[in-house]
Amino acid sequence: MGAIEIVLLLAGLLLLLYKWATATHNIFEERGLPYEKPWPLVGNIEAVVRGKASFQKFMSEFYARTRQHKLVGFFNFRTPMIQINDPEIIKKLTVKDFDHFPNHQPFFTSKEPLLNDMLSVMKDQRWKHMRNTLTPVFTSSKMRNMFGLMNESFAECMQHLGTISSKTGEGFDVELKDVCNRLSNDLIATTAFGLKVNSYKERDNQFYQIGQSVAFFRGKQLYKFMLSATIPWLFNLLGFKIFDSEKTAYFMRLVVDTMKYREENKIVRPDMIQLLMEAKKEASADWTDEEIVAQCFIFFFAAFENNASLICTTAYELLNNPHVQQTLYQEVQDTHDELGGKSLTYDAVQKMPYMDMVVSESLRKWALAAATDRLCSKDYVLRDDDGTKIFEFKVGDRINIPIAGLHWDERYFPDPLHFEPERFSESQKDNLVPYTYLPFGVGPRNCIGNRYALMQAKAMLYNLLLVYKIERSPKTVKNLMDHSVGFQLTPKSGYWVHLVPRK
Repeated sequence: MGAIEIVLLLAGLLLLLYKWATATHNIFEERGLPYEKPWPLVGNIEAVVRGKASFQKFMSEFYARTRQHKLVGFFNFRTPMIQINDPEIIKKLTVKDFDHFPNHQPFFTSKEPLLNDMLSVMKDQRWKHMRNTLTPVFTSSKMRNMFGLMNESFAECMQHLGTISSKTGEGFDVELKDVCNRLSNDLIATTAFGLKVNSYKERDNQFYQIGQSVAFFRGKQLYKFMLSATIPWLFNLLGFKIFDSEKTAYFMRLVVDTMKYREENKIVRPDMIQLLMEAKKEASADWTDEEIVAQCFIFFFAAFENNASLICTTAYELLNNPHVQQTLYQEVQDTHDELGGKSLTYDAVQKMPYMDMVVSESLRKWALAAATDRLCSKDYVLRDDDGTKIFEFKVGDRINIPIAGLHWDERYFPDPLHFEPERFSESQKDNLVPYTYLPFGVGPRNCIGNRYALMQAKAMLYNLLLVYKIERSPKTVKNLMDHSVGFQLTPKSGYWVHLVPRK
């Protein structure tokens, strides 16, 4: 083949690739929706993919530019999504007419059982049955019983910080995300997998190493996910899997062996495995081992990164707002005094109103999930109050709900960049516009583990503030939004803080 033929062949292949990469770009024009011109292959999230902005920043800015439209076209990679900017329409689609939009969009093309057996990925009746079975697992009474296991991990975390503090005698700088990731890992080990781990003393323990490798939106996992989302046929052709089979097999053996051992030896422990074993006995349908392991495994997606980030974003706001930190510290000290030397309890955490206000405002300003989604399963005509047709959704349409955008909209949250816990006080929270504050999603498919996440974050903040004052370090970023990139709200340089022991 001559040079000219090779050049023509390459040009033809590039043209075909371009045509394929842009094949969906006219869809919103055809359906009469406003949209912003997308890039080939990466759609509207080009800045996120290139590491120039976080998904939170992109979503809040895209929403701000398009919020005058109740519905707007949005390209997530090659996938066209219909973004819902209006809270009343969000309510219609996710609650009132939920049966038309009952599922999340399919993110994975992989047939890996642990992925497809997770509650968040399940669809229709299978999801509904699993959700109903799991709901009792996350009640207040179950969280109350589990809290004792968490206290051990909090104590080990504080012991680790105390060791650093003893070497300096004064305040010290620490990268809080690493501390909280290790805490999150140890909490998942003990509450979800029935395993006792201390990732501060054994920094490279097996559970931590494997947990890091499967935690989503980081390293190789992120690139595999992006390939699976953008070019699924190539992902499958190359025989890729989102997760290393050996690592998922480790978790499978861990849970199955633990269940077998507990049944044989009549051991009861107030953790997720125990609760799932009990739920399995009471369920009307038989659960496979894979389905049970998948519900433990979901903690690496929903809890690992997000729970650690919630502690970090709240600490970041406390060092920037000393008056808020002082008010919260006073509540922490009062709670400690009321406990009279006893360990923190779930009920004591629940009785800290200012803590709840602070964490709620942190979740508003720094939404850990920048958006949520739905998939249209039945054709649906959206009408306004007088019956006029607004838009016609078709089966297969993917819906985007811009949580980060709504949370930063000054029409719903005046002066949104100002950290103001009082927005969530008893006297003010009734002023919130429904369906504009969605930190854990919305409707029947909201996050089932929100109690677990809040319990973990509040308890760690209690322990931290009781012993240390959180101050700015020379390494603390000035603007969290501008210094975070990719799909996680984490500064490239880390969450550096300066901790000063309280006298």
